Amino acid sequence: MNIGIIGAGKVGCALALGFYNNNINISGIYSRSNDSVLELSRKLAKDFDNSLVDTVKKSDVVFLAVSDNGIRSVAEDIASKVEKKSIENKVFFHLSGAMSSDELDVLKDLGGHSASLHPVQTFAGKAEGWKRLYNIYFGFEGCNISKEYANTIVECFNGTMLCIKKEDKSLYHAAACIVSNYTVTLSYIASEMLTGLGFEKEDCEKVFLPLIKNTVENLDRRGILNSITGPIERGDDKIIAKHIDKIESEDKGLAKIYSMLGQKTLELVLKKERINEKEKVKMREVLSKEEK
Repeated sequence: MNIGIIGAGKVGCALALGFYNNNINISGIYSRSNDSVLELSRKLAKDFDNSLVDTVKKSDVVFLAVSDNGIRSVAEDIASKVEKKSIENKVFFHLSGAMSSDELDVLKDLGGHSASLHPVQTFAGKAEGWKRLYNIYFGFEGCNISKEYANTIVECFNGTMLCIKKEDKSLYHAAACIVSNYTVTLSYIASEMLTGLGFEKEDCEKVFLPLIKNTVENLDRRGILNSITGPIERGDDKIIAKHIDKIESEDKGLAKIYSMLGQKTLELVLKKERINEKEKVKMREVLSKEEK
C-alpha cells in the first residue's frame, strides 16, 4: 500500500511517521509549506517534491490531513489538477471527526473512493504525535472499499474502528469535544477559582493534575459508573448547597454550569443506587435552585 499525505501539520506528521514506523510506504507528501515538507522528509529519510499531482499519482491511498474548512477546497484542487485516470479506484480519506465523506464527492464523481477516518486522539505537537496513534479508536464513515483499507490501517496501530453514519458525525464529534476540549476548559475554570483566592498561578494550573490523572486511570480500570466519587455520590446535599451559594456570589453564570453538571452527575449516581430516596429529593432540590 502506497500512501500519500496532503498536509504536513501535526496530524499529517503523526500519520506519516506512524506509517513509516510500520514499514508502510509513504509515496508522497504535499503541503502549502515547503519547510514542513522538508522537515518531514528528513524524518522519513526520503526526498519529496512537494507536488500535489505527484502525491496523488504515486499513491493508492491519499489522506487529506487538512483543516475541516479546507477539505472540500483541497478535494476540488485535486479534481482540477490531477487527471481522471490517476484518481479512479484510489481511496481518499479525510481526518475530520465532524465532516462526512460528502466533502470528497468531487473525487467520488471522478471514480475515487471516499471516506473519513478520524483518530480519537489529541495531537499537541509534531515530534511524538505518531506514538499517540496506537491503541486508540478510529471513527470511520465511508464506502465499503474504503472500509477495507481503513481496517488494515487501524489494525497496524492496534486500534479499534467505530463505524459511524453520516448523519451522526456531528454528535459523535461533539462528544469528543466534550471530553477533550472541555476537560481543558474545566481545568481553566478550576485554576481561575484558585487564582481568585490568591494562590500562585503556576500552582493553580498544576494542583489538580494528579487528581485528573488518577480520575483517568480509574475510568480506564473501573469504567465510568464505578469512577464517580464526591459529595453527590455520598448524598452530601449540604456541601453542594454551600458550593452553589459561594460560586453564585462570585459568578452566577458559573453557578449555573456547576448546577447543570451536578444534575448530570446525579443521574450517574442514581444508577449506582448508593443514595436513598430522601437524599435524592434533597439533592435534586439543591441542584435545581438555579432554575427557579
